[in-house]
Amino acid sequence: MEINTLKGLSLPPKKLAPVSLALAVAGVSSFSLQAEEKSASMDTVVVVASATPKSISDIPGTVWYVDQERIEEEARNGKSLGDILAATIPSLDVGSQGRTNYGQNLRGRSALVMIDGVSLNSSRSISRQFDSIDPFNIERIEVLSGATSVYGAGATGGVINIVTKKATQEGLHGETYLSGGSGFNNSDDYDGKIAQSISGGNEKARGRISAVYHDAGGKYDGNGDIIVPDTTQGSLQYNTTLDLMASGEINLTDTQTLSILAQYYDSQQDSPYGIYYGQNFAALADPSQIEVRKGFESDQQGGTERYMLNLNYLNTDFLSHQLMVQASYRKENMSFIPFIYGAYLAASEQDTEVVSLRMALLKDFGRFNLTYGVDGYIDSLDSSQTIFDPVTGAATGGLVNNSYATIGRYPGTEVASIAGFIQAEFNITDDWSVQGGYRYQYINNTIDDFVSGKAQTAIALGQATSADSIDGGSTDYNVGLFNLGTIYNINQANQVWANFSQGFDLADPAKYYGYGTYQPEANGHLTLVDSINVADTELEGMKTNSFEVGMRNQIGELSIQTAAYISLSDKVISNSSSNLSVTVEDSDKRVYGLETELNYWVTSNLQIGGSGHVVRTEEKDDNNDWVKTSVNYASASKASAWLGWYDDTFAARLQSNTMFDLTDDFDGELNGYTTVDLTTSVNLPVGSLGFGIQNLFDEDYTTVWGQRAQGFYSPYYGPASVFDYKGQGRTYMLSYQVKY
Repeated sequence: MEINTLKGLSLPPKKLAPVSLALAVAGVSSFSLQAEEKSASMDTVVVVASATPKSISDIPGTVWYVDQERIEEEARNGKSLGDILAATIPSLDVGSQGRTNYGQNLRGRSALVMIDGVSLNSSRSISRQFDSIDPFNIERIEVLSGATSVYGAGATGGVINIVTKKATQEGLHGETYLSGGSGFNNSDDYDGKIAQSISGGNEKARGRISAVYHDAGGKYDGNGDIIVPDTTQGSLQYNTTLDLMASGEINLTDTQTLSILAQYYDSQQDSPYGIYYGQNFAALADPSQIEVRKGFESDQQGGTERYMLNLNYLNTDFLSHQLMVQASYRKENMSFIPFIYGAYLAASEQDTEVVSLRMALLKDFGRFNLTYGVDGYIDSLDSSQTIFDPVTGAATGGLVNNSYATIGRYPGTEVASIAGFIQAEFNITDDWSVQGGYRYQYINNTIDDFVSGKAQTAIALGQATSADSIDGGSTDYNVGLFNLGTIYNINQANQVWANFSQGFDLADPAKYYGYGTYQPEANGHLTLVDSINVADTELEGMKTNSFEVGMRNQIGELSIQTAAYISLSDKVISNSSSNLSVTVEDSDKRVYGLETELNYWVTSNLQIGGSGHVVRTEEKDDNNDWVKTSVNYASASKASAWLGWYDDTFAARLQSNTMFDLTDDFDGELNGYTTVDLTTSVNLPVGSLGFGIQNLFDEDYTTVWGQRAQGFYSPYYGPASVFDYKGQGRTYMLSYQVKY
């Protein structure tokens, strides 16, 4: 697709041709479209809905497409990837503004996150899929709302596919990006980024290399106070990120192509600020003593380090089929900052290694086409926990943390999967098509023998000498997933669809197994009395049935995409109140809602728009009555509105983002909030200059994760103020970008 730009600034679309309807509506803000009409062959192609590329207008489901220009626009405000997605995808919950995307659901359920079609999800659900890539390296983001059977486990709420930038032109090209920002609270309040890419090649081979360095200082709330460090999942204060990426593609023959992507991503925190818990942790009983102090030192602070390698092979003439083969390898280390456990502090570290392979064959018979293939992966986890010196920790109120002992955190796990899938499409007429498919997946979980974390802690602290281990073992799962959908073109400007699809979720086995009750003996040995083990308690999987109806419309200068949905399951996955271990209950759960977005061009340069997601999550109680799910797990409704101006030299966008209040039937409550962002850019003789203001009106609020963290942790680990993770106050960002 051609992109009409002038020195790096994209022109807005004028009146969109009917054949470009799918992109106009699904494109969230498709500023890269040219004003002239496009042919049907120019319809945007995505891979998020199928094993092979597919036009949005052919997909009987809700697809959101965030193009490069919109990503750059949001990044000028200094937003993280999670917050960019929250601002652009109606059915994705607001972000945490920290390292975690826990609870940032898609249509009220978990999402499968991919980079170039390769999953970032793991059996150990640490929820750092958005702490994975800098926006500078993203070409576009494709989102399919609702459960999907195409990709199997983990996609009960939908699929988010992050597509990286590749070399697309012959010759040598480059891109430079510089940015700096601050809320001007003090000298520690800063944010700086420098990024560079070089790409080039010819019709035979091409490649791109890039490097991004991002350094952030302290973050301050709407009152000008430094934000309390997130000791639960990790924040991005005083954080340094390095994102190195290389990609290449070679045409082996006229019909065969081989491509590769390699990435090293390292995001590490080194904060001089920590939570002071009072002398000998007295603040746990007297919350007034809690404060954020300088002088924090720790042998371990939170971070994410990831190595990733993806290989893709395409043969467009393989036994009268198209053959697509994708192999990937991912190795990552995720560490956490010290967390208070009563009389001591500790921090965990978890290593994941994933190898995956996917092969798909596509055969086109005219009105009928068929895609089928196999995929599989092996996902292994090892973890540990560092206990910090209790004496030093108590004397410094938790500010100084020297390693004292290292123990196991969770049992080692290996999850292996192999699946076969088939997907068919039949065009009944030129305007009406039916699609359906089936996936059969086999999953094997292997759990190592393990001494519970509490027993290991007692041994490390000298309170016991030895302990029985909890037996591991192996469990198998066989699941069949079905999908069926239909889409009808009323005319070139209006589409309607209906869709049914099944998804599958398997709770985190590392947080399910390995918990036990011990009886201390006179000789210091801990005898196992009871446990959650593989032989006695098999972890159950959860199948989700998702139904939706929707439409895409172009009415003059107005474009709309909207869908109503409901997803049903007979299991509820949650966490134990005392130790946050995973629990799976036999209880019906339903999520239903409506998501929509509209854009209207008042003039050829002035656009107004809005989006919204109304959602409700319910489950059955012991009396078989539907009750609202706890706010710790349920999604809150949200809405956005914007006003944008775009011409050949200047662009500006003013956007509000609102999360609404949420209550449950257990006296739980999440307080909603509204933030407003302003982004502008202007073309210079060389490159473009951007200016953004995040949280324009300096709203003081606690993030949704900060509110949930209080519900999860404060009853057992400390006063609510320890977990009151607030949103960032007004912040100014200045950036310069040039593409050459």
